[in-house]
Amino acid sequence: MQALILAAGTGSRLNVGLPKCLVEVGGRRLLDHQLDAIEQAGADQVTLVLGYQHKLVEDAASGRAEVVLNERYACTNSLYSFWLARRAVEGDVMVLNSDVLFAPELLQDLRAVAGSAIAIDSSSGDEDEQMKVRQQQGRLLRLSKDVPPMFSHGESLGVAHLSPLAVRAAFAAAGSLVGRGQETDWVAAAFNDVARRHRISCMDVAGQPWVEIDFPEDLELARNYTWPAIANLSRECPLPDDLWSASVEPDEMRELAR
Repeated sequence: MQALILAAGTGSRLNVGLPKCLVEVGGRRLLDHQLDAIEQAGADQVTLVLGYQHKLVEDAASGRAEVVLNERYACTNSLYSFWLARRAVEGDVMVLNSDVLFAPELLQDLRAVAGSAIAIDSSSGDEDEQMKVRQQQGRLLRLSKDVPPMFSHGESLGVAHLSPLAVRAAFAAAGSLVGRGQETDWVAAAFNDVARRHRISCMDVAGQPWVEIDFPEDLELARNYTWPAIANLSRECPLPDDLWSASVEPDEMRELAR
């Protein structure tokens, strides 16, 4: 198995002057948390697609990953970055957005799902910014921020495991979309094309601690709530499960973090 981390963006909304994967959570960079999880899941090779301040990320990876450079990062999106990696990865591939913090076991669970799968949170997916999921009997139908909340079955974490057949189909779909000028689309556009012909299962992680870090308040949440919850999972006497249950709203979680 190989892993592909899409990390070319500027992360301008976070306003830290660094690629988002280099922000520190729990005393370590987000990139380190992801690389550790990928290694624990058994990946043989990791590829990073970089753009903004790529030298800093290369130094941070320090030999733990190969690099593909997206020189057009400022005017493209994750679909284009994914397409650039078409000659760098093959076989079973984990595909991750670089701005997600999650428990390491999540990747192992995702890999255990037969065939291709994405991680979703069924307790979320009703806000404009979220990458919403439509599914039917556990099979992905569509990923899009434009899905009306009433038709959303959850939010995508931005973490996927694709079978060799699905990987080839995803790169072919990405190439076709890029060729039609859709360079600013999310990689979800390629996954949607694949899902029409190959099963992509939806693995629900509702109730597990995770966060996508887009805004300063997300980083605060990651540091004060999500990371302590993840670290607590490995302790002998974990805190009550309802501390991070699916019923806890983001505002309540921030209050708990204080």
